[in-house]
Amino acid sequence: MKRQLLLAIGCSMLLAGWLSAFLLNSDPQKSTLYIIGPTLLLGIGMAVIRKTAGVRITVVTLGLTALAALLAMNQIYPSKGVSFPVFNNDREALMEKGDLIPIVVREKDRVDTFSVPRSLETFSDVKVQLFAGLPGPPRMMAFDVNGHLYVSIPNLGAIYKLTDRDGDGFSEQPILFHVGMDNPHGLVWSGDKLYVAETSQVLELRDTDQNNQVDNVRIVVDGLPDDGGHWTRSLAMGNDGFLYLSIGSRCNACEEKNSMRATVLKLNPDTGTFVIFAKGLRNTVGLSFSPDGNSLWGSDNGRDHLGDELPPDEINQIVENGDYGWPFCYGQQISDPDLGTPGRCQQTVASSVDLPAHSAPLGIAFGDRLHAPDTYKNSLYVALHGSWNRTEPTGYKIIRIPYENQQMGQEGKDFLKGWLVDGNVWGRPVAPVVGPDGSLYLSDDQAAAIYRISWNQ
Repeated sequence: MKRQLLLAIGCSMLLAGWLSAFLLNSDPQKSTLYIIGPTLLLGIGMAVIRKTAGVRITVVTLGLTALAALLAMNQIYPSKGVSFPVFNNDREALMEKGDLIPIVVREKDRVDTFSVPRSLETFSDVKVQLFAGLPGPPRMMAFDVNGHLYVSIPNLGAIYKLTDRDGDGFSEQPILFHVGMDNPHGLVWSGDKLYVAETSQVLELRDTDQNNQVDNVRIVVDGLPDDGGHWTRSLAMGNDGFLYLSIGSRCNACEEKNSMRATVLKLNPDTGTFVIFAKGLRNTVGLSFSPDGNSLWGSDNGRDHLGDELPPDEINQIVENGDYGWPFCYGQQISDPDLGTPGRCQQTVASSVDLPAHSAPLGIAFGDRLHAPDTYKNSLYVALHGSWNRTEPTGYKIIRIPYENQQMGQEGKDFLKGWLVDGNVWGRPVAPVVGPDGSLYLSDDQAAAIYRISWNQ
């Protein structure tokens, strides 16, 4: 009986030693002096078992307790990511690696973020240029019929016009097109009219005398919810001539009192009348019609405070009268643990693609007009703005989801990344848009930059 008790004590000390060692290994902020505790536990445990059962049993027990502690840690604290460096190296060697390419920057633009060389990891044969630096954080973009690029800068209340007259892949000096707006975000051109989604209204802007300054402003619709919460408003225009406007939720997870919240509206730009096209969409920031113009797609940001892995962010095909579940359900008709019921979720539209939780998908763009190989033309590009509330950061990259024969693929593939380096973030991608030159343009609201991504053909 005494022998069994000593073996139990020895095993318990080994297990405690391994657990405390793994905990310390997962927290690099701890002083190396803390290793004294695990070392003593392991040493005393081995001594007790060796004296009681011999060397062979001690070695076997040491290995078994290490394995048990590792499994327990990964089960109880999955966010700690306990592992061994030698295994990490093998795993990373098996992961797909891209090519590290420098961002091409003009000498005059080597300031602020780009005062040092910057590189990105690409998974295609592309060139990346710093198309333009801007005086504030850019968000959504749109090209007019003449090939000029317009970008919204919400915190400046401004829209800037960017031109590349000599075709060298770099913008000339940005032109202030209009200012004095309330958080302008979504942009859509239709003929000579630029539609702009502010937080509380949609505007129609025109430059009738072609002097690069707005001289005609019309309010298309006002009275949109402006009582806090998600403030961005995004736009897309369908072949039917209607604007599609996304309005995010007021809260993280709640039942909204205002029926316009967490929806996509269908808006007549001539009359300002609208209907709720789809609901249950917590915060759909990216909106884009498919290449044939028949289906509307959106990127939706899931709620917080359900841990690192839940709920998934989503890519949705947004259909008329569709209910996408928020705040009761998410993803593949999964019930929210705080507000949902399984029966309620059976009546909702499931997500088309689930993305990593908290990766924050923002702008989206179909690649059909790219001057690129077919694989890359037949893709939906999604900007993952990056997490702010996750133990292990995720996002900070561009992915592409295969889209062929009007069918969306089931998962995203890395296309361009490198804004997150060793835990440090130097840029956050916001929105991709295809230019008339067949290049992919991308806004970055942390580096206050627009990139031009072109294929080497």
